[in-house]
Amino acid sequence: MKCIFSLLSTRSALSAPLTLVDCCSAHTLPLFSQPHLRRFLIRNVCITRKQCLYSTRTIREKPIRVVFFGSDQFSMACLDELVTYKRHANDAFDVDLHVAVRKPKRAGRNLKQLREVPLAALARDYGLPLHAAEETEDFKNLQALGFDLAVAVSYGKLIPSSFIQSTTWGGINVHPSFLPRHSGPAPIQWAIYHNDPTTGVTIQTLHPHSFDKGQILKNSDPVRIYDTDNYETLLSRLCVAASNLLRDFFKDLVENVHGPEDFWTVFKPVLERKYTYSHAPKIDPDMRRVRWHADTADRVDTAFRAFGGPLWTFARVASQRKGRVEEKLRRVLLYGVSMHERGDPGNGHQTDPDLGEDVPPGFVKFESNDESMIVQTLRGKVRVESAKIEGRQKKLKATDLVYPIFMSDKD
Repeated sequence: MKCIFSLLSTRSALSAPLTLVDCCSAHTLPLFSQPHLRRFLIRNVCITRKQCLYSTRTIREKPIRVVFFGSDQFSMACLDELVTYKRHANDAFDVDLHVAVRKPKRAGRNLKQLREVPLAALARDYGLPLHAAEETEDFKNLQALGFDLAVAVSYGKLIPSSFIQSTTWGGINVHPSFLPRHSGPAPIQWAIYHNDPTTGVTIQTLHPHSFDKGQILKNSDPVRIYDTDNYETLLSRLCVAASNLLRDFFKDLVENVHGPEDFWTVFKPVLERKYTYSHAPKIDPDMRRVRWHADTADRVDTAFRAFGGPLWTFARVASQRKGRVEEKLRRVLLYGVSMHERGDPGNGHQTDPDLGEDVPPGFVKFESNDESMIVQTLRGKVRVESAKIEGRQKKLKATDLVYPIFMSDKD
C-alpha cells in the first residue's frame, strides 16, 4: 500500500519506465473502496496474484483539447480514424475532440439551398461538439474554449495566427503530398497530371500567414501512382495513408508530450528536404479544355484522370430555327475519356484503321451505338463514351455535327 501511495504522490515516478512492484493483494484491493484512487487504479493498475503491474504514463489533470478543422472526404477519413482509435483505446487516448467547419454555402438553382460540408454530418453522427469557423468572431469564440492543439485537414481557409498562438502547441496540417512538392490546393490532381511515380502525406505545422509553409514533422510511406489512377482512386489510398499517419502522431502526442516544452522534443522538424518545390494551383476550367492540334492522346487521357470530367472542346453544330437549319459554333462536353491506342510518333495527318482514312486532329468517328466515338489527337487517339452540347440534355449524335470534327478554338 505504501508503494502505491508513493507512486501517486511522486510526479517523477510517473515518468519512469513500466515497472513491476511486489505488493500484497490484501493491501491493494482495499484501495478500490476509495473513489479517487479507484479511478486511477482501474485505468493504470492491473493486479495479478501478488504482483501489481502499473503503467507509469503521466496522468493528466485534464484531457488534451483538440479542435479539428476540415471539410471533405480526405478530412472525414482522418477524423473517422481518430474517433475509432479513441473508442478502442478508451482512457489511454485522453483527447477531448471538437470539430470546426466553415458555414453552409448557398447552392443549387437560384441558390435556394444551403449546403454544408460533409464533415459536419460526420461530426454529428459521432456526437462531437461542432463549431462554425468562418468569421473573426467565430475564432474568438473558439479561442475562449482554450484548446491545446489545432488540426487542419482540407479546411480551405487560413486559420488566424491569433488563434494558433492561443493554443498550447499551435497547429498542424495534414497535406496529401510530399511537401514542398505540390504545395497548394490541388496536390492529388497535379501528381497524376505530372505522371509522378509516387506521392504521399505530410504533417506540417500551421504557418501563421501562408499555406504549406510550415515545418515538416512527419511523412508517410510512399504511395504508388498507377497509370490507370484517377483522382478518386488515388484519393482513397491517400486517405488511408493520412489517417494512419495522423493516428500515429496522436499516439506520440498523448504518450510523450506532457507540457509545452515537450512538443518540439518529440516532434523534431524534418530539416532535409527530399523534394523540390512545385505549386499545385486550383483546377481552372480552361485546364479541362482539349486543343486537338496541340494535345496528344496521352495528355488528353491524363487530363481527364487528373482533373475529372467533363473535358470540353468546340464543334460546329446544326440546329433548326424557324424551319431553317443554322450552323453554330458550340461548346461540347466530353465524358468518359480514355486512351484508345497509342499512335506512332509524328505530327499532322495520320492513317488510322479505326477511322479508315487519312484524318486531321479533331476528326470524329462515331461507333455503332451513335454515342461513343473515337477522336484523333495530335498523336494517338482517344475514346469518348458520350458527349453533350453545352446547354442541352440529349447526348451528341453524329447528325448534330455539321462537320465530323472537333475544333481547338472558336475560329
